[in-house]
Order: sequence, then structure tokens, then C-alpha cells
Amino acid sequence: MTKSSSASGAGHILSSRYATSLIDVAHQSGALASIEKDMASLQSALDSSPELKALLGNPVYSKAQQMDALQGISSKAGFHPLVLNFLGVLSKNGRLDSLSAILVAFFKEMERRHGVLEAKVVSAVSLSEVQQKALAENLSKNTGKQIRLVMGLDPSLLGGMVVTVGSRMIDDSLKTRLAQLKQAMIGKKAA
Repeated sequence: MTKSSSASGAGHILSSRYATSLIDVAHQSGALASIEKDMASLQSALDSSPELKALLGNPVYSKAQQMDALQGISSKAGFHPLVLNFLGVLSKNGRLDSLSAILVAFFKEMERRHGVLEAKVVSAVSLSEVQQKALAENLSKNTGKQIRLVMGLDPSLLGGMVVTVGSRMIDDSLKTRLAQLKQAMIGKKAA
């Protein structure tokens, strides 16, 4: 394992711990729904402002400058005091540069707690919204969980798709079917 991959693994663990801690405190205080809404607003602010992202990730700016920017956003948006306290803890610990990763971990954990499963779908061509909805409903029926699709494209599949839900993979691609047909034909020739 390289130094950078172990550092990124440690960063993932750290982000997950911060996110889980916030969720646990919000749950205990009965403010989880409010905190979830505020975190979505914070994510939106980060996504729409490259300047804010640059400010948080740049060590040239002091912790106070970074926190001032976040307090401005928090007060404008009317964030719950727990969110402001959480951002203060991140600032104090020098972890504001990890805020994006913490938000990713936060939403993943919230999905897990809400019983949402991620399904990775790689298809040969883009699926329409109607097809995606039908696929999500079908997977939901089969798993008993709410499904969130993560779509990808791979033209080399020729047709069909490969769906991965958790550790289960369903390969319904034309490429695989042709390979299986070829294997079956080779097996019959040998017999």
C-alpha cells in the first residue's frame, strides 16, 4: 500500500467518524432532520462556490478567516446551532479542508440509516428517466430497500447492463452473453 492510499484510507475513516459523531449528537438532541437539511444546504453552498472550497482547502487562510466565512453562510441560512458548533470543532481541529469528504460520509451514513441501498449501473447506452425509475423500482422490490442508482456508461458492453448492489452483481450485458455463447459453442465442438 502506498503512502497516499493509506493516507486517503485514513482520511475516509476520519471523515466517517466526524460524520457519525454529528449524526449521533443530532439524533440524541432530536434535531437530526434539521441537521440533515442544513448539511444539504452546506453541500449546495460548497458545490456552487469554488471560492469557498478554495478558502477551506487553503492553508494560507487562517482558521479564523475560514470560520468567519462559514459563520456568514450559517447565519444567512439559519443553520441549527449544532451545525455551527460542528464547524467550529472542525476548524479548531484543522479539519475544514476535509469538509467535502465529511459531507459525503454524512449523506452515505444517513442513506444507510434510512435503509437506502446504492446500486451501480453500467450500461451500453444512457437509460431514460423512465427506464431508470423502472429499474430502481424492480431492484427495490427484490431487495426490500429503497434504491439510489449511480449510473455509468460503457459502450464496450454492446447492449444491456451490469448492475451491482452491495456484493451482488447482475451482468445482463450483450458482451457477456456473446462470450457465454462462444464458450458454449467451443464446448460443443470439443465433445
